[in-house]
Amino acid sequence: MVLFVFAYHNDCEFDRFQYILDHWEQLVNMQRPFQFLFVKSIDRDLQTRFKHLFLEHKDPLDLKKFQCIGQEWAMVAEFIENTIDCTYWFWWEFDVLPVKKDCFDFFIQKWTPSCRIMGYRVRDNKWGMKHRINGVALYARDYWSYIKPYFNLVGTSDTRKAFHKEEKVYVEINKWYSLVHHEEKLFLTPILRLVHGIRDDSLLKQVLTGAGPHPMVSHLYRRLRNTVTVVRHEWRGYQDFPPEA
Repeated sequence: MVLFVFAYHNDCEFDRFQYILDHWEQLVNMQRPFQFLFVKSIDRDLQTRFKHLFLEHKDPLDLKKFQCIGQEWAMVAEFIENTIDCTYWFWWEFDVLPVKKDCFDFFIQKWTPSCRIMGYRVRDNKWGMKHRINGVALYARDYWSYIKPYFNLVGTSDTRKAFHKEEKVYVEINKWYSLVHHEEKLFLTPILRLVHGIRDDSLLKQVLTGAGPHPMVSHLYRRLRNTVTVVRHEWRGYQDFPPEA
C-alpha cells in the first residue's frame, strides 16, 4: 500500500491540495492500493472519498522556518513507521504534480528490495544539496529508523544525507522527475512523469485539458540543458566558496 502525505500550512496550500483531490482520477490511475495522510497546520479539513487520516501539527516557536519543515518531516516519518501499515510513503508538497497517470505505479516498479528512498538526486551544490535526494520522494515505511542517526535540523534537505555512494539504498529517477527549482525552467518530455516546483495552475490546467504553453522537447535536449545548469551552478559555488589552498 502507498501512503500519500499532504502537509498544508496555509489557505494557498490547502486550496491546491483540494483541487488535486477533486481531480484525482483525471491525474492519477493507481493499480496499487493507496490512502492519504493529511498533516494539517490550519483549521481546515481536506475532503475526499478515498481512505484518509488526519494528523495535526503546529510549528515550534523556537525554530526557524526551514527547521520547522525538517522537524515536521521527521515527526511524520516517525509517525508513519510506528503507526501506519504501508509499504511506501510519498511526501507530496503543494507544488508537485504528476503529468502521467501511471506516475507512481511506474516508480514503484523500479523499487528494489534493498531500497529505502527513491527520488531526484541533486547533482550540484545549489542549496547545499549536492548528491542528496530532494525531499519530495518515495520512502520505505521504516525510513525513519534508517535516517535517524544522520538527521538534524541543519541544512536544507529532508534527508540530510548524501547518497551517491550507496547505490543499493536509493533509486534515482532524474529522467522522469523534473525539479523546476533546480532546472529553473520547465521543459516537458514524453517520458517525464513528475514535476516539482510549479507555483501556478498553468501546468495543472494543461494536464487536465491536454493543451497548454509548456514546450515538449526530447529527453536528450533536457539532459544536455540540465548538464549546463549543473556546471553553471557549480561554477557560481566555486566563485563564492573557492577551495582552501
